[in-house]
Amino acid sequence: MFKKKTTIILVILCLSFAGIIYWKCFSLQGVSHGTYIRSMSSPDGTYIINTYRHSGGKLKENAVRAEIENKLTHRKKTIYWKYPDKDPLIKWKNAQLVQIGHELLNVVKGETYDYRFDKKPKK
Repeated sequence: MFKKKTTIILVILCLSFAGIIYWKCFSLQGVSHGTYIRSMSSPDGTYIINTYRHSGGKLKENAVRAEIENKLTHRKKTIYWKYPDKDPLIKWKNAQLVQIGHELLNVVKGETYDYRFDKKPKK
């Protein structure tokens, strides 16, 4: 009986640790919040994009995080994380498509951009 309880506790601890690592290293929701830059509403007023600058300190460049908020449900979700970046241009193409910097995202489909997983060659 003691072995079974110990095994269950170890499995729970390992899964918890793995979840924390995933959330902090691979999920956009684990990105730190940063200093507010600006907000931009969608043409139909359904969504608002809030951008934040994350200072890397004296030796590093700044990163930018953008979150989308649904004005009807008030749910927020990080959709853009880029390093290095200072203040990306936000331009709504229509009620579904937003361009943040050089990235075009469909907010209805839940598209996101994370520089850590960008497969495009760096310029």
